[in-house]
Amino acid sequence: MRRPGGYQDKQLLVAHGVPELLQAAQRRGASLHQLLAGTTLFEADLQKPQFRLHAGALQRLLCNLNKVPSPELPAVIAQAILLNPQIPVCRLILSAPTLGKALRYLWFYRQQLWPLCLPVLQWQGATLRLTLLPAVGMGAAQELALAVCQQFVLALCAARQVRCGDATQSAAPLLLQLTSAQLAQRLEQEQRAECRHWRQICCQQAKLLPRQPGLLEWLSRQQLRRLPDWLSPDEAAAMLQLHPAALKRLLAEQHCSFSQWQDLLRNQLALFWLSQPELSNRQLAARLGYSDEHNFRRAVKRWTGLLPSAFRPG
Repeated sequence: MRRPGGYQDKQLLVAHGVPELLQAAQRRGASLHQLLAGTTLFEADLQKPQFRLHAGALQRLLCNLNKVPSPELPAVIAQAILLNPQIPVCRLILSAPTLGKALRYLWFYRQQLWPLCLPVLQWQGATLRLTLLPAVGMGAAQELALAVCQQFVLALCAARQVRCGDATQSAAPLLLQLTSAQLAQRLEQEQRAECRHWRQICCQQAKLLPRQPGLLEWLSRQQLRRLPDWLSPDEAAAMLQLHPAALKRLLAEQHCSFSQWQDLLRNQLALFWLSQPELSNRQLAARLGYSDEHNFRRAVKRWTGLLPSAFRPG
């Protein structure tokens, strides 16, 4: 069995977003030397065609960016990446005929742009809800990484002149929800030839990067398939053909534990299911693996500061 990778198995083409990260921080007073410190990345590397940056180095770069005192930095970075004419994935999603197609392309080619996050798409009636989970453990860089990805999708919706419902502006797992009509809204002038051109380039570049999922992404995928049953650490280790202690060590290397990962996934699922009025708190507690309704309410209050009733449709 091919085991899922960690930091060093995740790679990013440096030309796809990293210069924008640096330039946005420099415009807010940070020096390039400070930003690149500890990343093993040099200024000359940014000019090399098809140079690849490992996710561990990207994590260090994001930690350095966290020191820049600029709350709007994630939105600035996301906008700069989306509008960069040299990034094929961005050109592809901006030329896609519908927002639904754009999101599909973004999900499929996400390894080329932002391999740290796992988008999860869930349909609820005629509404698509998009949430974000970590694909690898990022430690102190996780909040910024998720925030940049959030703002990127929000900027994409704005560029497509689609207003998002219930879009969150924080790094919480819940991102936004879109109706089928919004997803099908077409560009005024279809750019089929341009879209086809950039898709061919993205297909070529996809061959340069490993498609192996990160450890947290792999665990999340397996758990979503197993619902309503929840994996135990021993079961997850057996599926990976690892000793439980080895899985614990791999998670520790990614600044995470098995219980922390499951708590994040429960958070994401709870926020989605709470919007479905046919499910009671008792049913949700059972689905999420809690022993009783009281523990479920307490978990929601810990995650959000609010009781489950605050998320119920009015």
